[in-house]
Amino acid sequence: MAPFISLCMIVKNEEKVLKRCLDSVKGVVDEIVIVDTGSTDKTKEIALQYVDHVYDFEWTDSFADARNFAQSKASGQWILVMDADEYVDPNNLQAAIDEIKNQYDAFEVKIYNFSGMHGERIIQHHGLRIYKNNPAITFSRTIHEQLRKSEGELKVGSSSLILYHSGYLASVVKEKNKNKRNQFLLKKEMSFSENNAFDYFNLGNEYQSQGDTEKALEAYLKAYQNKPDLRYSWVSFCVVQIINCLITLQRYKDALNVISDAEQIYSESPDFKCLKGIIYLDQHRYQDAITEFEELIDKQEDYQNIISSVDYLEYFPHRALGIIYQKEKNYEKSVYHFTKALTLNKYCNRSLIGLMQILTEREEEREIVSFINHNNLINNNYDLFKFIRLFISLSQFDIARHYAEQVDNGLIKEGFNIKLELSKGNTAALKKFIETRTLKQLNEIIKNGCIDIYDLILFCFELKDISIIRLIFNLVKEENIKQLMEYLFTNNNTSYNCSKDILILVERTLQFNQLSLFGKLAEKIGTEQEILLPIAHLMYQYHYKKEAIQIYNNVDPVFYDIDTFVNLVEYYFEEGEGLQAKEKIITAISYEKIDYRLFKYALLLHLEFESVRDWDIDQITNIAFSYYTGSQELAYLYSLIKSDSIELQSNGSPVRTVGFFLETTFHYYVYQSIINELLNKGINCHLVINDYFQEHSETSYMYDDLMEFLQNLDRNDIDAYTVSMIMKNHFKYDCMVSCYYSNWLNEIAYKQVRVMYGLAKDTWNFAWWNVFYDKILCYGRYDYNRLNIYNNCVIVGNPKFDKWFKNKFDNLEEIKEKFLIDENKKTILYAPTYGHLSSIDDWIDDIKELEKDYNIIIKMHHGTAFRESEQYRREKILHNFNNVTSDQSDLFSLFAISDFVISDNSGIIFDAVLAEQNILLLNPTSQVLRKDGSNEVRIREKIINLEKGDDLRLYLKDNNLFIKQKSELFDVLYNLDQFRDGNSGSRAADEIISLINGEKSTAKENPFLYSLRKQIFGF
Repeated sequence: MAPFISLCMIVKNEEKVLKRCLDSVKGVVDEIVIVDTGSTDKTKEIALQYVDHVYDFEWTDSFADARNFAQSKASGQWILVMDADEYVDPNNLQAAIDEIKNQYDAFEVKIYNFSGMHGERIIQHHGLRIYKNNPAITFSRTIHEQLRKSEGELKVGSSSLILYHSGYLASVVKEKNKNKRNQFLLKKEMSFSENNAFDYFNLGNEYQSQGDTEKALEAYLKAYQNKPDLRYSWVSFCVVQIINCLITLQRYKDALNVISDAEQIYSESPDFKCLKGIIYLDQHRYQDAITEFEELIDKQEDYQNIISSVDYLEYFPHRALGIIYQKEKNYEKSVYHFTKALTLNKYCNRSLIGLMQILTEREEEREIVSFINHNNLINNNYDLFKFIRLFISLSQFDIARHYAEQVDNGLIKEGFNIKLELSKGNTAALKKFIETRTLKQLNEIIKNGCIDIYDLILFCFELKDISIIRLIFNLVKEENIKQLMEYLFTNNNTSYNCSKDILILVERTLQFNQLSLFGKLAEKIGTEQEILLPIAHLMYQYHYKKEAIQIYNNVDPVFYDIDTFVNLVEYYFEEGEGLQAKEKIITAISYEKIDYRLFKYALLLHLEFESVRDWDIDQITNIAFSYYTGSQELAYLYSLIKSDSIELQSNGSPVRTVGFFLETTFHYYVYQSIINELLNKGINCHLVINDYFQEHSETSYMYDDLMEFLQNLDRNDIDAYTVSMIMKNHFKYDCMVSCYYSNWLNEIAYKQVRVMYGLAKDTWNFAWWNVFYDKILCYGRYDYNRLNIYNNCVIVGNPKFDKWFKNKFDNLEEIKEKFLIDENKKTILYAPTYGHLSSIDDWIDDIKELEKDYNIIIKMHHGTAFRESEQYRREKILHNFNNVTSDQSDLFSLFAISDFVISDNSGIIFDAVLAEQNILLLNPTSQVLRKDGSNEVRIREKIINLEKGDDLRLYLKDNNLFIKQKSELFDVLYNLDQFRDGNSGSRAADEIISLINGEKSTAKENPFLYSLRKQIFGF
């Protein structure tokens, strides 16, 4: 009987890793086939410990040829493909083998690629590595080979197998010169391949690994532009790589635009949210970054579709949050996140450095040592030496000495003690070492990081011993270091251009507080503009702020870089010199030195210093938002300025701020009249956006539509903020107005007001959650009778209809032209609801038939227009009709030009009744007609109802039916809308003002309402 599964490998010079690979599969696979393509090391010898024969194959510059040769030697029913630098968990492999099913030709597995110096970064991708041993299934392509089936479609399943790959470690890539080999094979493949998109993607990877970001980006863009289909796994990876390239090139705005598009397609992938946070961190938008990273950590279950790296889900967010909270001096949170990052990746030096910086500033030596021991951070000499160097760099010499005493190698211990003496300005130990030891021993302590060449140069600069200078000069091999020494120790320095090395020396003197040596270096360097500002930056960093400011002020501002402006503004702000800080911000903007921190300081200055408020803060804020679109922190600070600028009304009472909760553009038009009236009465109004809508595919399109609408909203008298930003900043509105209850409203306002958005669907509209509201603004007796609990309701009319009753709506001629209205035909407005109560499924063909004799305008419900689940209905409408709108602003104009309104279970029924339209209701076949005697049912009974099969044309032509209908509906109009004078918005505004001013204390007057609320909501 043939073996079930054969492992097929091609190898060449893999003596370092082959045993690890074969040990991981031994006893699990049934057969091992190893093909060697020309090894010159012990690879074959190792392989023969596991197999009886190793097959030789003459390399043809084609991985596919070698793979297919290996397949030809396999006898198993299935083949597993692995490389020597890969390995598996045996239990995982066995489980994956047990899962193999014959309904598939091949299986895709997950591959974790370890990269960096120590495998500290994990990049993942998927590949076809298990397939049927069938002559019709073979590999093609010279590199990045792919399986193909010569007859029929290759049916692919998903396997639980995970391969671990160490071939992208920096040392391996360099040792094997993979980049050069891969580029040669790729260019060969591209000369005859039809899949150039995939080739460009792989070429981009090669350029990226070599650090040629511009070329990598060019290749990735070509790959994406020529992609055959979005569903290919490499395409999403390509998008991630495009963003990484843009970040490296500091093209942040372009990167954010790509992320915005990518999040619509890959909404459950953590990669893009994390990359957005990384950009915000790079831009110093710390609060915006915190929002992204904390949401990833808190809602991991929503982001399980990892594209390129599992690090994007936890490790990167924790590391970034550690950095941010350290900068913001929130040390408790910083320590937590740095520790979590180290738990996930023990090689994270940035987290380790940040953690030790905080601990050494705040804890005693014994606590720090205890922390290191408790977390098992030192396990070998490599770790020990790393910590000694780290503590020396942090000027924590006592702790460094504690660990130096634990070094068991006498020479290395002496080397670290020399470094510790140098840090105190004592050169005697190093002088003695050089005079009594060999060059080999000197090289040994340099190689182990006890001292470095810069220590030796500073030592020479201090000592001025010509013989030692010559010794060190002959020891040095790097050309830049030789130039540095010539510059420092001779007068021949006209061509010297190694400011980076000079800065390392300067930082070393500041790090060890050796001001005398710093002064000597400064005297040698002089006042060259190129080096002066970076030195001042180092002085500012090491808390010699006044001295740094003096240097800055002696340099012409035309030479200032961003860090100069930021340091100056920060210094003057902290010193209370607001005018000086303001002047530097204006100068920075005039020189187009754009940085987020400068705009943040501008807003903070305006808030804290009255003396600076003569500038145009609105213009500065507009510039800020043009560069940093969507910054919640800037928006919040600006909102405080706008609130502060009109702090008191003319009567001396405080100005109140009312929020209006929006989840769709429709809500804005419900509120519009009330907002206008409140503004006229001196009340601040904010639009409060439920940004949690963007996280779910069902509502994300609605959110996008709302954000686009707000960006184009032509008014500057109101501001818009997101729920998450308001909650993060613990801001509370005097009152929040909403159309219905949402749990996001609980903690962001002192008072809650409901504005009716419609009257349809009694069971929802008049549900239990109405007890949440302190006041409900009703249209008329219809909704008042259902909602009133001991006078918490008040009838104001329908504010949305103020425009209708005052005849203030869009130009009708423009609307007619927009929808190509034929004046010789009557016009039908078809406005179906969404979901299972919609008439679209049953009646759309009947509506289409009417186009021969009527102008048909389709007004899509916002649910149909934007919900993911409504896509097929949306496409059905767009495919069949040209005159389609989901615009929430054109309702009354459409009523004005329409002769008939056809609907179903939509709330537009009540709008059409109030507008006294000719109405027809279409009942879906799935609808069960209610007989509960409610007013909604009774009103629907007064409107002409049609069942599937009824002839629409007969009803449309019978004018007497509509005359009778209007007569019967006349009696209910007052019940639906008590006021028809166009002043409902004003009445609603007065009720909101009375509530927030405490003129009628509902807390005292309505104990029953509050007892209900406490039982239901717990507050």
